[in-house]
Amino acid sequence: MKTIHENPHLFHVSTPINIDRFASALAIHPNRAFVASVVRTLKIGLWPWADTNPSSDFPETWDNAWAKIPSTEESQFIAAQCIEEVDKGQHSPAFGPHLLPGMYSTPNIAVPKPHSDDLRLVANQSAGEYCQNNMVDKSQTKGARLDSLLVFIPLLLMFSSLHPGKRLLLWKADVMGAFRTIPVHPLWQLKQVVTSMVGESKTDKTAWLRYVDWRACFGSRASPRAWASVMGLVVWIAICLLNMVFLCCYVDDCYSVGLVDDMTWYDPYEQFYPTDQVRLLRLWDWLGIPHKAKKQVWGEVLVIIGFLVDPNAMTATLPDDSKSDLIRHVHQFAHVARRRQTLHDFEQLTGWINWSLNVYPLLKPALSNIYAKMSGKERSHAPIYLNKAIVQDLAWFEEHVEASSGMFFFANLDWNPFTEANMVIFCDASLTGMGFWVPEMDLGFTCAVAGDLMRDKIFFWEALCVLGALVWYEQSNLAFFATPECPARLTIFTDNTNTVNIFDTLRALPDYNPILKAAVDIRIRSNIDLRVVHVSGELNTVADALSRDYLDVAQSLVPNLYIDTFKPPRLTLGATQK
Repeated sequence: MKTIHENPHLFHVSTPINIDRFASALAIHPNRAFVASVVRTLKIGLWPWADTNPSSDFPETWDNAWAKIPSTEESQFIAAQCIEEVDKGQHSPAFGPHLLPGMYSTPNIAVPKPHSDDLRLVANQSAGEYCQNNMVDKSQTKGARLDSLLVFIPLLLMFSSLHPGKRLLLWKADVMGAFRTIPVHPLWQLKQVVTSMVGESKTDKTAWLRYVDWRACFGSRASPRAWASVMGLVVWIAICLLNMVFLCCYVDDCYSVGLVDDMTWYDPYEQFYPTDQVRLLRLWDWLGIPHKAKKQVWGEVLVIIGFLVDPNAMTATLPDDSKSDLIRHVHQFAHVARRRQTLHDFEQLTGWINWSLNVYPLLKPALSNIYAKMSGKERSHAPIYLNKAIVQDLAWFEEHVEASSGMFFFANLDWNPFTEANMVIFCDASLTGMGFWVPEMDLGFTCAVAGDLMRDKIFFWEALCVLGALVWYEQSNLAFFATPECPARLTIFTDNTNTVNIFDTLRALPDYNPILKAAVDIRIRSNIDLRVVHVSGELNTVADALSRDYLDVAQSLVPNLYIDTFKPPRLTLGATQK
């Protein structure tokens, strides 16, 4: 506090956002406590869920600013960027060369912006034992949900159905310096001092220039959640007050769909844009949210969160270079020397794979064993051993991505499993057996459970029965007509909600994950779109009788029923035994 009181010119709280207008627009928002918290943050500055003394050995002042700059160009960029930040009112005036009491400074790096030759100033707040991110409560910075393509696709399909025969376009509006619109509290400003003019020597600091960073920054663990809180409320205003119901947001990009012939003139940029894009830009102008012309884009095919999206063909495609980069990174991760990676490396990998699931949604099982291995671990740079299951899952993921076209067809999602399936099957299991019934063909199948394997795990047998039915459907060549653009539609009913859940989310604990992987292999290989749907036990009596080997009961319910046996896939059983 003494440093702040004696050097008031180095500390300042401000934001370009018009707080009064922001608050007034949220007057009817139902979560009043959340709104009040965000408005207060904009007024007094963000406190990033931090404990500045998480252990007794954390020093009062810590200077860890030195890091070898890779090139003269990057050194010059950092110095110039600091001056620019001062001009923008986001950094304090320069001081130095030494830190004042209570201050922390960690290395700054110049990082290329995605899909650009431009650089971005990033404060490495994870560098060193006493780094700022070690003060931030990690559990409090999680939970911000971004609108992926899997959120946007149903909205796009709905918009298309409301405008049949019309040519569609996509638009994307980008906030300029998103994190940098959020002020941080002066007591946290103490902890994020930026240093430029760092030379080759760690000890000679005579040329070092220091700047107090007044805003949330790239490199802080807290910045994404803080920004998501502000932008989430802005999106609420757009959707609930301006009726922009097809709007989605991914970090600092808002995107949506419109009609090719619905354009409006936007005076500040002196050009036409899609009408809803103009409405959003005008809202941002009213709220004081900064943006610039070159980042406001639209077209009949547009890059959305890294994927080429065509709203008229209803496809999303992973560009070839991104696909190659993904495969290379996964392969290198899985084949690292000594088969060890840090938790930070694991988190980067899962982030990249989760991003790719926008076009590879069936490959979610690749993450099951990885998440199990990461569970309960908190030390970012502690090594984690890559076990055989993880390596196999990553190889499975890599193989499918390599073989894929990288194109995802939205229309495959838009069908009713109750009325539009090519075939319907009912499944059930007991602790003594499994059974499934194909009503359209008057066929029933039974299988006794094998030995003591998972004997007391009814959930396992229920899931395995669904897989057995899927295997039968493929082997019967009933999906002979299917293509990636027009897959066969299979609905399987089960009365076990856990089974419905894992096939719906494609996420399961490691014991059950081989079932999902085997199902995905079949679905991709034979172009089968599977929906597993819950049915009450009272409506699943035929499959129930088959699972208990009550064959006479099953045939009394379906007089023409022909009953045979089936065998579950050996690969699944073997993987589970291991």
